[in-house]
Amino acid sequence: MNSRLLAQVLLWTALGTMFPAQADTLATCAAVADKLQRLACYDRLAAGAAEPTDIIETTGVEPEEPASGPVDLVNEELLLGQRLAEETTLSSNAWVISPHQRNYLLPVTYNDNLNQDAWAALEPDDPMQRIEAKFQLSLKTIAWADILGAGSNLWVAYTQRNWWQLYNDSSPFRETNYQPEVFLTFANDWRFWGFTNTVVGTGFKHESNGKGGDLSRSWNRAMVMAAFERRRMALNLRAWYRLPESSGDDDNPDIERYLGYGDITGIWKWQQHEFAVKLRNNLRSENRGALELEWTFPINRRFKGYVQYFNGYGESLIDYDQSNSRIGFGVSMTDLL
Repeated sequence: MNSRLLAQVLLWTALGTMFPAQADTLATCAAVADKLQRLACYDRLAAGAAEPTDIIETTGVEPEEPASGPVDLVNEELLLGQRLAEETTLSSNAWVISPHQRNYLLPVTYNDNLNQDAWAALEPDDPMQRIEAKFQLSLKTIAWADILGAGSNLWVAYTQRNWWQLYNDSSPFRETNYQPEVFLTFANDWRFWGFTNTVVGTGFKHESNGKGGDLSRSWNRAMVMAAFERRRMALNLRAWYRLPESSGDDDNPDIERYLGYGDITGIWKWQQHEFAVKLRNNLRSENRGALELEWTFPINRRFKGYVQYFNGYGESLIDYDQSNSRIGFGVSMTDLL
C-alpha cells in the first residue's frame, strides 16, 4: 500500500472515531462515492450491529440483565408481571373476571391419614373413603383501579376449595373452605440480586368452613406479600397476622401453631410445563409445617394435566391440626404464571 493510500485510510478511520454520532445505514453507506470512505462506513455499521442474540448464538452465554432502567416484562420473561398487567387491562371489561389462585379439578386423590373423628360427627353411618375428589374455584376482579396513583389497584377475590367423598355411597362433601378477601397491590420495578420485585401488596382474608358446633373452623388474617421474578421464575412471599377473637367465639385458638405466620411459593415455567413448590412452617421448637408440590403439563388449548402432592398440617380447616399426605391427579384450568 503506497503512502497516499495509507494516509487516506488512517484519515477516514480517525474521522470515524472522532465523529461516531453520525447515523450509518446500508443506504447511506452505498451512497458514498469514495470507495475507502464507503468501506469505512460499512465497517462502522458492522461494528455497531451486534445484538445480544448474536452473543448468545456464538458464545452460548446469555448476557446479564441490566442492573437498572425500565423493566421490560415481555423480553425479560417476567410472567407474573405480564399476567397482572393483562388482568389490569381486562378489568375495565364488565364481562371479565380473572382467575386468582389456581382453578382445578382432581377427580382422584388418595389420603394416607383419615380424620375419622370429624367424619364420624358429620356422617356417623358411612365409612370415610381414602380416595376422594378435590377441586378449587378462585376468582378476582379490580374494585378500584389506580386508587393511590398509577399502578395501585384494589382487588376483591373469592376462593372455594372442596373435598368431596365422591366414591362414598351417599357422596357428601366432607369439607368446604370459603375464602373471601380484599387486597391492595402496587406495581414495582425494584431489582434485587438478579430478581425484579414486580408487585407488593397488603390485604385482609377471612377463611371458614361454614359449619357450626364442634365442626366450625374460621380465622381472619391481615396479610402482606411480595413477588420476585427472573426469567420464567417467580418467588411469592406472604406473611400474615391473625386478628384476635374472643375466647368464646374462637373455634380454633391454636391454629397458628400449625399453620404458622406465612408461606413461600416458588414457581418455574419450562416450555408449557409449570412446576410449583409451597413451603410453610410454624417456626417453633415444636416444629410443624407443610409442603405442597404441583406440576401442570399441556393436554389441549384449554386444559392442562395436573398433579398435586401435599404433606403436612393444614390442608383443610377441619384437618388443620392433623398431619396427612395426599396425592391427586386431574386437570387445571389456570396456571399460576
